[in-house]
Amino acid sequence: MHLTARFSRRPRPFAFVALATAALAACEQPAATWLDAEPVATIMPSPLAYPQFTPYDSTLREGTPEAAFLLTQDQLRELGAVTLLASPLDSLAESRVTLGTTASLPPMQMAPAPTTSLGDAEAPLDSLRCARSLRLAVAPGRGRVAVWWQRASGGRVHLAAAWRDSIAAEGRLGAWRGPIMVDTLDQGPRDAQASDRGAYGCARPAPSVAVDSLNGYVHVAYALTGPEGPGVFYAHQMDPRAAFEPPVAILYGERLGHARVASHGELVAVAYEDPNGRSRVITSVAISRTAGHLFEDRLTASGGTSASDPYVVVRGKAVVVGWSDQPSPNTAPVFTLRRAVVR
Repeated sequence: MHLTARFSRRPRPFAFVALATAALAACEQPAATWLDAEPVATIMPSPLAYPQFTPYDSTLREGTPEAAFLLTQDQLRELGAVTLLASPLDSLAESRVTLGTTASLPPMQMAPAPTTSLGDAEAPLDSLRCARSLRLAVAPGRGRVAVWWQRASGGRVHLAAAWRDSIAAEGRLGAWRGPIMVDTLDQGPRDAQASDRGAYGCARPAPSVAVDSLNGYVHVAYALTGPEGPGVFYAHQMDPRAAFEPPVAILYGERLGHARVASHGELVAVAYEDPNGRSRVITSVAISRTAGHLFEDRLTASGGTSASDPYVVVRGKAVVVGWSDQPSPNTAPVFTLRRAVVR
């Protein structure tokens, strides 16, 4: 099941005191504070408009020209958004200050990851992959990581991952190995309003994946309808040869939305569309100073307008969140950002 306690996953006995201390400290002072008192509208192009976003369609099939075209657009949009946030991040002195270790834990004893070959193409083989859901990340010196939504029965989906290891002696990449199941608890459509909540089949935002440049951990953020309801979730893999650790619930709500993750050592941030936003979309960010073991803070980033399609970058003690503000349906989206510093 998804773990929802204040401790992000069941504490191990030898680490209980460290985690308890971290949690108490988090209660005494916020893990992060905004440097910008209010969101800052920019003149930079909104990723929602360049290229124009096309809504997800559960009937679209992987491998078709249309699916390949839309996936390329999605990837360009996401790369462009991260590029827009790079300069604001670089400008912060906190981005050059190392965040010290708080109470990070060693890897849990997880089952070995599957080693079945998924081919040696650019993407791992999976005939059940949802169109536009594949996301890839480079693991420097180690290879590639892929995550994607996989069709399951009854309008459900599973979140799958795969590794493609570097073969240093031969100067090439090996075959993809997997699939490594990240989350299989999606409940699919449970009521007549499922499609309104974005909870039916493949008609949902793609997962987000990041491989940490310092410790090599794989971080994944996503939204699905779990047994407890719709929500934003996070999972990580500390050992590339092992399964992912149990998913953590960032926040439960009423609907699904975009979620994206970034990390730098102990600092992990998940930017997400708040699943509880009703009349308008709200962008928020969850902060962990323990490599994703515990998310101490959840901060609302956006203001009074509809704020969707969030992105986040982190380094050192600096966090920059960006999203597209749209005051009304007939106005062009405005790329907006907000900067924070981690204590």
